[in-house]
Amino acid sequence: MLGRRGHRVLVFERYPQLYDLPRAAVFDHEVMRIWQSLGIQEEIGGDLQPVRDYVWYGADGEQIMRIELNPEEVPSGWEPAYLFFQPRLEGALDRAARALPTVELHRPWTASSMKAHDDHVELVVSQDEKARTVRARYVIGADGANSFVRQAAGIAWEDLGFAERWLTLDLRPHDIAALERLPTSCQWCDPARPHMHTRNGREHRRWEFMLHPDERNEEFEDEARIWQLLAPWIRPDEGTILRHAVYEFRSLIAETMRSGRVLLAGDAAHLMPPFMGQGMCTGIRDAFNLAWKLDLVLRGISPDLLLDTYTPERRPQSESIVRLSMEMGRVSCERDPAAAAERDTALRAADAPPTILLPGLSEGVVARNGVGDATRLAGELSVQGTVRHGGREGRFDDVIGNGWIVLSSAGNPRAGLSGEQLSFLDGLGTRFASLAELTDLDGRLTTWLSDHGAGTVIVRPDFYVFGEVTAGGELGALVDELRDRL
Repeated sequence: MLGRRGHRVLVFERYPQLYDLPRAAVFDHEVMRIWQSLGIQEEIGGDLQPVRDYVWYGADGEQIMRIELNPEEVPSGWEPAYLFFQPRLEGALDRAARALPTVELHRPWTASSMKAHDDHVELVVSQDEKARTVRARYVIGADGANSFVRQAAGIAWEDLGFAERWLTLDLRPHDIAALERLPTSCQWCDPARPHMHTRNGREHRRWEFMLHPDERNEEFEDEARIWQLLAPWIRPDEGTILRHAVYEFRSLIAETMRSGRVLLAGDAAHLMPPFMGQGMCTGIRDAFNLAWKLDLVLRGISPDLLLDTYTPERRPQSESIVRLSMEMGRVSCERDPAAAAERDTALRAADAPPTILLPGLSEGVVARNGVGDATRLAGELSVQGTVRHGGREGRFDDVIGNGWIVLSSAGNPRAGLSGEQLSFLDGLGTRFASLAELTDLDGRLTTWLSDHGAGTVIVRPDFYVFGEVTAGGELGALVDELRDRL
C-alpha cells in the first residue's frame, strides 16, 4: 500500500521463503474490497469459496443454530466472507509487492535490536554471521504474537482472560466431492470435545479439536492420533494431512499500537480466539488504516500527530472483535453436559441471529456534530455499488477509483467549494462523483444516501466515511473540518 504511493519500504522477513502452509482460512467482505484496491482479486478468485452460513450442532449432534450471512446486509459489494488457502493469497501479495520499484523484500533477516530517535529509528537485523543497521523514518512491527518490535518498544499486553488449546489440522482430500455432505463451515458444540470444520479454499479442508486440560500437546504429534479424530468423516487413504499443530488461542490486546516512530499491526497488536475468523482480517484493517495516514505524514501534508489517531481508531474495534470471539468460544465450548443441554434448548428456541456486522469507528479522523458526537454516517463503512460512468461499468471503486472520495447524491460536488478548499482536496488526490452523472445500476448508492438523509459524503481511503452533509448542506464546512483533523 505504501509502495504504490511511491514511498521507499524495506521489508525484513525472518523466513527464507513464503510460508507454504495455511494458517488463516477466512476473510470478510471488507478485506476482499481491500484486495480489490490492490488489483489481486482476479488472481486469487479461482480458489475462493464464498460463505453464506455458519452452522452450529448441539451435544446431540443436531443443529442448534444457523448464522446466516446475507450479501445484501454487507456494504462492500462482495460476498459476506470467503474461505481461502493462505499460501495462494500470500503468493499474490508477494508478487504485487515485488513489482513495485520502491519496495525491497529481504529474506531471511532477523531483527536483534532497535533504538528510537527523535527523527528516525535504527534497527539492527542479522543473517547468519552478518548484521546490518537500517535507519528508517518509521518501523512497523507486523511480526506476530511474539513480536520483537512490541517488546523492544516496551509495549505491554492487556490480557482479557480467555485461553484454550486446540489442535488445528489442514487436509487435502483426494476427492473433494466426497465431503460435500458437510456444511461449508460448522461447529460441533459437543461437551465431550468441541470441534469444528471449514473449507479453506476449494481444494482443502480444515478441522479443529479442543484439547482437554489433562491432554498433553505431544499426544497429537502422531498422525495416527489425528486420523482417529477424523474417522467420522474421512479415512487415511482418502486424503493427505498437510499440517497439524496444537495452538493456544489467547485473548490479548496491546496497550497501545504506537510508541513514537514505532507502530504495531496484526498479531503483534492483538490476539483472539478463532471463532469469528477475524484474526488476519483485523491485521489487514490495521495495515489499511496505517498506510493512508503514513502516506500523508511522509508527504508532509499532515503532521506526525496524525498517527496518534491510529490506536484510538483501531484498538476499540479490535477489542470488540476479541470480546465477541471470546463470547462465541464460551458458548460453543461448554464442557458441562447439563449446561450444554440448557444452551442447546435456548438456542433452538431463539430467533435466527442476524448477520454480524463489526462496529465502525467512533474516534479519530471522523466528523463531529455540535455536541461532539460522530455524525450519523461518520466512522461507518461506505457502500460499494455497481455503476456505469464514462463508458465503464463495474464496481464503484473500479470505475471511479480509490483514495479520498467526495460522493454527492445530486449536482456537482465541486460547486460551492472555494478555491482553497478545492486545492486542499486536490492535494489529497480526491476523486469527485455524483449520482446525477453516473448510472447507479443496482441502486445501492442511491438507497444508502437516501436512507441516511445524506446529500454528500466524504469517504476516506480505507472506505470509512469521514462525514456527511444533508442535501443542500454546507459541504465547505465539512471540508474545513477534514482539513483541521488532518
